[in-house]
Amino acid sequence: MVNIATILKHNMMGKLLNHLLVFGINIFIVRLLGASASGAYFNELYLINFVVFIFSGGLDYASIALLSFEPALLRNIQRMLLAVLIFFVMILCVYALLVLPNYNAYFQQPAIAIILFGTGNLMLIFYQGILSAQKKFNLQNVVLSATNLLFLGYLLVCYQQQQPVTASQVTIGYAALFLIQGLILYGLSHKETGELTATVSWPAFIRPGIYIMISSLVYFAFLRIDNFFVEKYTDPVTLGNYVQCGKTGQYFLYFSSMISSTLLPFIASEKIGSSYIEWKKLMKPYILLITLAAICIAASGKFIFPFLFGDDFKEMYKIMLILLPGFVCLGILTLLNAVYIGKGNIKRIFIGDLMGLCLVASLDTWLIPLYGVYAAAIISSIAYVAVFLFLLAGFKKQFTLPARTNEINYSG
Repeated sequence: MVNIATILKHNMMGKLLNHLLVFGINIFIVRLLGASASGAYFNELYLINFVVFIFSGGLDYASIALLSFEPALLRNIQRMLLAVLIFFVMILCVYALLVLPNYNAYFQQPAIAIILFGTGNLMLIFYQGILSAQKKFNLQNVVLSATNLLFLGYLLVCYQQQQPVTASQVTIGYAALFLIQGLILYGLSHKETGELTATVSWPAFIRPGIYIMISSLVYFAFLRIDNFFVEKYTDPVTLGNYVQCGKTGQYFLYFSSMISSTLLPFIASEKIGSSYIEWKKLMKPYILLITLAAICIAASGKFIFPFLFGDDFKEMYKIMLILLPGFVCLGILTLLNAVYIGKGNIKRIFIGDLMGLCLVASLDTWLIPLYGVYAAAIISSIAYVAVFLFLLAGFKKQFTLPARTNEINYSG
């Protein structure tokens, strides 16, 4: 039996180090761009990410599901992912180089930054999926941590220069980081597998992940749509504060996602966490850590946020206090979702996220023009808690469901 607890601890240590570096990168980007420009920039990245998710088609989850059952599919899946990637890059280049110069009413970053960032993100999604299916978690962590550390050093040099750094230098450099990471993981995901022993049809490859992709898009919109209402109805500095609250809250999700991504291959293929009591015992320390993190932010955020991001971020603490209950619930919700996905039951996840998206969109449309950023924070926090309670209500039942089977169409 695989020692899942040991693998989980090692993966957690590596990913925590990596996300600490990512947090440092975020701080320097905010310092270099300022409160007003950084909020709009990160909103642009969210839009690019949304498009990337559409083109990913949930194929990272499909790769994990299929390779967990049949490793001999590796070469076939690699070829299919590469075909999707090439198609995406062609579409992205046409849009960034031909359409944006004539019809750009939103993006401020250079076209090359959009191309590099989008391509790198899709590669990261695809090839982290393959490496996760191969249970090569430490390898991913080493690559991402090393490249993030180098880029953090670059930003530190830029920050210490007497001559101001241009926004293009920052945005192109950040986009190049994602492409470099994606290329490295692409190379590492390839290994000698001997003769091609199994193939999978396109419908069979797409089917396991397409529903997860749709659900992920709804979830992404659910978590990000409030940023765009705040951008429209408040000032750029307030937007910068609100966006950084959301990015800080993401670490609750990142922390849980580290655990979920580690557990998913085992839940799918080795039936780890087959009972609610076993899952609860395994997750209890991490739930306590999520709660403790929220308490620390509430206790020190008033002084920490301006110290890290600058004096323009004094409003961030009050907004964060409102959002914290929702962020804690989102962190625990991500742990629940690993079981739902592992059991092949994403319908309830989709319903919960869709209800949350409708709730946030409707109330934001009504209340943010009247009451501003604090209305956005209250609405989002309440919605996050509501979706968590909805998923929690059906959670125990998942452990009584039969194990998920995987239908693959082989040929050759």
